[in-house]
Amino acid sequence: MQKIAVVTGGSGGIGLATIKLLANQGIKSISWDLNAPHEDIPFVKCDISSDDSIKAAVAETIDKFGTPTILINNCGLQYLAPVDEFPLEKWNQLIAIMLTGTFLCSKYLIPGMKKNGWGRIVNISSIHGKVASPYKAAYVAAKHGVLGLSKVMAMELAENNITVNSICPGFVDTTIMRAQIAKQAELNQMSEEAVATQIMLKPACIKKFTTTDQVAGMVSYFISDEASTITGEAFSMSGGWGMGH
Repeated sequence: MQKIAVVTGGSGGIGLATIKLLANQGIKSISWDLNAPHEDIPFVKCDISSDDSIKAAVAETIDKFGTPTILINNCGLQYLAPVDEFPLEKWNQLIAIMLTGTFLCSKYLIPGMKKNGWGRIVNISSIHGKVASPYKAAYVAAKHGVLGLSKVMAMELAENNITVNSICPGFVDTTIMRAQIAKQAELNQMSEEAVATQIMLKPACIKKFTTTDQVAGMVSYFISDEASTITGEAFSMSGGWGMGH
């Protein structure tokens, strides 16, 4: 039976790289996103912040493609501001998409995994699920929450042959990350190059941005048979940043 995967936020960045890699491995992968990918890959329009939209995406996906047994919770966004200036609507948006959305997508796809007697959930958290940085209150809170949620799900689902793991990248070279550099430059009154070297890569031992293909490769490992006894883990891909957490 062909494995079917849902990848949230699959129109670009880590999500798109993951879909391409899984497709090359014979796994039918569907992007849940607000925008269709520019490439010819299966797509279901979904607002990850909306309970109704996620329910509709589940129904459409099962009807068109079959029951997914792999879920990659990847959808994310960023907003930077000091806590005392952080807009409530931005706080709510980030928490809704990255934490509540991860919960809801998992909640509605787990029954199909249980029925099949097999499942894999990989949550794309962040090194900010383990450590903090200024101006990122909602992002850090959401990503910390994802790690806690993942551990609970791992405990609950182990007897159903469903594993749940998290990946915690450092700075990944994506459009969102480049926009973040520009915002950090504005907030810190620095050049973008200085932000990249003196802020973003400063705490890392390896002074390189992680690539989307590297993260996709770790996703591939976590859903493989070789990782069948790994669950509840939070694997850092951060060039050594946050060691010991």
